Amino acid sequence: MARTVDHHLDEQSAENYSLGTLSARTAAQIEKHLLTCEPCRQSVAASDTYVASMRKAAANLRKAERKRKPKVTRKAGG
Repeated sequence: MARTVDHHLDEQSAENYSLGTLSARTAAQIEKHLLTCEPCRQSVAASDTYVASMRKAAANLRKAERKRKPKVTRKAGG
């Protein structure tokens, strides 16, 4: 990414920002840009919503998988 963000964020950059996978320097550049760019704030808000939904769905899936695993029990005297 350029030294400063002087254009609108693409979808991938907004998603990476929402996921927290960008370097601190790049994230700071994006945050500076977001201070003055409403369309990019809206894009990041939508990405934040999507990422939160996917994380919640993944957590629910893990929870459901744990419930489905059969529990191993031992019979007395065996």
